[in-house]
Amino acid sequence: MNSINKLVYGVIAASMLVAAPMKTYALPFAPNSINISGDRGGKIIEYALRVKKAERSGKKVRFRGGCSSACTLYLSLPRSQTCISPGAKFRFHLPYSASARGNRVAAKYMRRSYPGWVRSWINRNGGLTNRLITMDYEYASKYLQPCEVRVARTIKVKTSNSFGFSKRDQFAHTLRLGFR
Repeated sequence: MNSINKLVYGVIAASMLVAAPMKTYALPFAPNSINISGDRGGKIIEYALRVKKAERSGKKVRFRGGCSSACTLYLSLPRSQTCISPGAKFRFHLPYSASARGNRVAAKYMRRSYPGWVRSWINRNGGLTNRLITMDYEYASKYLQPCEVRVARTIKVKTSNSFGFSKRDQFAHTLRLGFR
């Protein structure tokens, strides 16, 4: 068998692997977890108390959609207590209230509360200002565990020497695709 035929056969075998059906499994988060989606935020002191209460109780937080302003304080929870789904995004801005001093105190509290990866992202994107900046799922998912895991079925692909592959070139491996 010539090298072109070997290449064509290899591409066909690989395409069979890519076409493997995927299954989605939810991580074992408690049914009473906090689901965040479309949360526009509010008073920082109220969110700070909610986050502390969630942290003490061990309640899990699932980021499933938008989380803006004071809601982003949930990012200060331990990684083991949070997960993220596609479509989640985080919006940040400088806190504002009735007084300039209150704004400074709130901004300092928020910066201190965020984990390093969030602070770094905020700094790279101009810092906390009156302008709204949005962290997307793609970036945040590098640091937060997924709420769902897509897993491919295990497929064994085996060729025989009738296709001209040497023993060393035979596919006899179990392949897994799509782990996240």
